[in-house]
Amino acid sequence: MKKFLSLLLALVILFSVSGCDLLSPKEQEIADENVRLKVHFIDVGQGDSILLESKGEFVLIDAGEKESGSTVLKYIKSRNADSLKYVIATHPHSDHIGGLAKVINGVDAENFITVETDQTTSTWMNVLKAVDQNDVNYIDAVVGDTYAFGEATFTIMAPLSKNYSGYNSYSVVTMVQCGEIRFLLTGDAEKDSEKEMIDAGEDLRADVLKCGHHGSSTSSSAAFLKAVKPAYAIISCGKNNDYGHPHKETLKKLKLMDCTYLRTDKLGTIVASTDGKYLSFATEKGKTEIATYSAGEGSGETEVEYIGNKSSHIFHYPNCSGVKNMSEKNKVEFTSREEAAEAGYFPCSACKP
Repeated sequence: MKKFLSLLLALVILFSVSGCDLLSPKEQEIADENVRLKVHFIDVGQGDSILLESKGEFVLIDAGEKESGSTVLKYIKSRNADSLKYVIATHPHSDHIGGLAKVINGVDAENFITVETDQTTSTWMNVLKAVDQNDVNYIDAVVGDTYAFGEATFTIMAPLSKNYSGYNSYSVVTMVQCGEIRFLLTGDAEKDSEKEMIDAGEDLRADVLKCGHHGSSTSSSAAFLKAVKPAYAIISCGKNNDYGHPHKETLKKLKLMDCTYLRTDKLGTIVASTDGKYLSFATEKGKTEIATYSAGEGSGETEVEYIGNKSSHIFHYPNCSGVKNMSEKNKVEFTSREEAAEAGYFPCSACKP
């Protein structure tokens, strides 16, 4: 039965990614010796924990609730990790940092990255105590800072403000990159943080998005998804959780984008592997590779992201009604927002590219 379900899932994924912007299907196994980065979305129930692994160096982002600490620590050691080069606490909610003290006390950690907060819960204090007692280097998360591990990097993308109404949007958001493949990992960042990232004008495009706040409707706005253009979305949540995560509104938006989503409550731990060009997924349940595809495959032509109007100097998404009514002689093509802006064009107020 498991083999059948894995095969069925493979077929669903391979067909569903065919309309995605950044990736197109390509059946090619990635030999173990060619893997440059693995991203482990560890199943910690209703919480988050992500282990990044590249050429013997490791980064841990969150560790679920307190009771998940042993699970995460065991998983880390199963990867033969002697140490963690970086530990990132996205924000001080227990479903993200509850298990971190256990991990930091159980394996050598070199650096700890987080944002300053006024949180004083015993759970958060225990994390900071573990950092101090184990002489872990404390680093404030600063947007734009980039860190290297193995043959990959991660860059801090958010938070961009210090006046959010709740802790979720203080989440440290990271863009992980290896070769041509990019992962955007968002913690619990909500729509206000997402909007700030869009407004900052940074390139948010990623092949894989870890949906904010466990797939809640408070995150993954349509504008943000449009900016990221993920081929895959990972949703980390607990089976039959009390919050109804992931929310149907989020799943509907992902489906409308032809973006395939993978859920830890359905598939267990999810592992993405890449050699910098090709990307494949495997899941805990069935231990079966479910998809392999590559970045940038296709016709070889430069992909048109935006259409500008030479008369109005406004640029649009290609499917905007403003483009449909535009004469061919007035059309100009751009491959990025930056290219359009440099040419003196402004974004359409209707489609908000």
